[in-house]
Amino acid sequence: MTQPRRQYGDQVPDDNAPHPAERAPLDVAELRLQAVSPERLWSSLEVADALESSNVTLAALARAGAASGAVLVAEEQTAGRGRRDRTWTAPKYSSVLLSVLIRPTAEPARWGWVPLLTAMAVVDALGEFGVSATVKWPNDVLVGHRKIAGVLCEVVPAPGGNTVVVGWGINVDQEADELPGDAATSLRLEGGRVDRAALVVEVLAAWESWYLRWEADDDRLATAYTRHSSTLGQDVRLNLPDGSQLLGRATRIDARGGLVVVAAGRAHVVAAADVIHLRQAAT
Repeated sequence: MTQPRRQYGDQVPDDNAPHPAERAPLDVAELRLQAVSPERLWSSLEVADALESSNVTLAALARAGAASGAVLVAEEQTAGRGRRDRTWTAPKYSSVLLSVLIRPTAEPARWGWVPLLTAMAVVDALGEFGVSATVKWPNDVLVGHRKIAGVLCEVVPAPGGNTVVVGWGINVDQEADELPGDAATSLRLEGGRVDRAALVVEVLAAWESWYLRWEADDDRLATAYTRHSSTLGQDVRLNLPDGSQLLGRATRIDARGGLVVVAAGRAHVVAAADVIHLRQAAT
């Protein structure tokens, strides 16, 4: 009998099956040694055994005055969130689930670039582990047509001014039956090197590199995003927040991180939407 496909956020049955031997807790002392230093962007790093959401927890710490550069890693999230409050769950020790707190000095009008540069950092880090990925605007990370990582960014009021909490989840060690259907994949399934600790260090380093380039207003950022993108140049259907749709050709990213879509000879700049690649949908 065919089992119904799970949806994102459904609980994965336990079946009392043991975790594979390589699923082990992260060594927080070793992570701090490799990622945190006065010369780095990261000022602190904590690992929690289980959280409802690393973003929610770190946002509360931001409102309480936590320092910029804080990193919070969760071994398991019981109520992880994606964009538009979609849920994100995974077996314990199977993923990289982390959030960072940052206080940008760039103009707030440019903060729309933060989720985009986060997705680029994830793509770069995955490449170091043998997996070639792309960014589906604004910030889903795909291998082929399957999602391997997602990003959630939130502006959080805090003492001294607004901060940004950036969270991302990367599927690392899941087998096919631990994922929510054929639309998702993992580092293991793609033949990549499965090492969560090394991936945490690599993705933090990649994020820092892209972030500093963005803060410096590097005019090559849009060109770099184009290289990472699987959306630009595609015919797309955008499901907009107001419930309407826009069909057209995704052509470029604007200075604020918006997607420029040409429809009926007119250019539209979209700041937020769910994107469907029409060629992929037809296939």
